[in-house]
Amino acid sequence: MKKQPKKVWVYSPTATKTQKNNISKQFESVIEELKNNIQPLPNPQKYNHCVDVFSKWRGNFFYIMQKFKTGENGIKDFFDIGLARLEFYGDNRFNLSYFRHTGKWEPLFMYDDISFEEAQKAILEDPMFQVF
Repeated sequence: MKKQPKKVWVYSPTATKTQKNNISKQFESVIEELKNNIQPLPNPQKYNHCVDVFSKWRGNFFYIMQKFKTGENGIKDFFDIGLARLEFYGDNRFNLSYFRHTGKWEPLFMYDDISFEEAQKAILEDPMFQVF
């Protein structure tokens, strides 16, 4: 018979609505700067093309997402793909992850427990978070 692992209590801070609003406002400038990197839609469009960058909250995670317009063989007109995920760690601290080609979020250990300024710099300068 397989042994059950011991259960332990861990501290897991949750963001309040006011904290979520403040964080969203702080990242508006980052999102606007990412939008400036979007290339105009080519004509004719053969491949998927990024047309927008936006943010959203889900639980304790703040997501920066890309909206793509599908190419000529697309089933849908648009789809969303993650660019960066910030896990609220409490008191303006975050854990930063990127969206892999496998469809899963991968944490970047060099960006664990970072401040807003460090997260902003990483998203704007690290090639892992490029807008396509």
